[in-house]
Amino acid sequence: MRAHASADDRLIERHLDGGCTDGGFVDVRGGRARDRAKTFGSIVAGLTVVLAIWGLFALFFNGTGASALRFPTPVETFARLSEYLFEGRSLYGQSIYAHVGASVQRLLVAFSLAAAFGIVLGSVLGYFTRIYAIGMAPVSIFQMIPGLAWLPIAILLFGLGDESAVFIIFAVSSMVITVDVAGGIRMVPAVLVRAAKMAGASGPAIFLKVLVPQASVSIINALRVGMSSAWRVLIAAEMVVGTGIGLGYSIELTRDLLDYVGAFACIAVICVIGLAIDRVVLATFEKAIRHRLGLEEGY
Repeated sequence: MRAHASADDRLIERHLDGGCTDGGFVDVRGGRARDRAKTFGSIVAGLTVVLAIWGLFALFFNGTGASALRFPTPVETFARLSEYLFEGRSLYGQSIYAHVGASVQRLLVAFSLAAAFGIVLGSVLGYFTRIYAIGMAPVSIFQMIPGLAWLPIAILLFGLGDESAVFIIFAVSSMVITVDVAGGIRMVPAVLVRAAKMAGASGPAIFLKVLVPQASVSIINALRVGMSSAWRVLIAAEMVVGTGIGLGYSIELTRDLLDYVGAFACIAVICVIGLAIDRVVLATFEKAIRHRLGLEEGY
């Protein structure tokens, strides 16, 4: 037994080698630093690939002379973006910060409503089997409706302006969140629920202490997908509902004026904000949840 224990101890030490301090404790901070460095490195590598493809395509397109219009290059785009950010150049009567602020404000309002609605409805559908069988049909139907297909309803209810944009974002992202949350609740192993019932737990206790913690990763993933959908729909909605300010509205103006460099600068800002929300805010929250549950990544 001692020999087996000694062999097991040596095996554990080898697996932990490099992740422990001299005192034998796991260096959690070092592991987190490596994770952050790895995440940052993957983002930089991905952006480098995108910029390379973009630059090569622009070089090829402009070199062929197939169009009288010039395809913006990365250098031209980021030079214009620098003027918007640091030199105070106006973007159709407003600073780029005003456009970003207006878009983010609409996003936060709509996504907060969608997240609250989707989590509650998805939890109810996932917890009650009979309600799930009936309720998922209309939810699935609503989810099939493309974002801009909600435009006539939005204009009918709210007219042109911010309210219509918020409604379209809410309608799209809330259904996405509802479906994923309901699926996450239903994927919790039934043995955990039975064990909780045998321990004397009631319905609300089972839901709050068993189902929600076990489905928390699925809920975070639902929020990530919902946020991605909300951000894309926001830009499209701003282009058509006459918000008067915002990144999508700015892109619509650049198209009308054939200012494609300005359009690409706005698109670059959209990509950076979306990437930051997903890979920094929501991904960090997801990692914290996974760590709390003792789950491992990378399988």
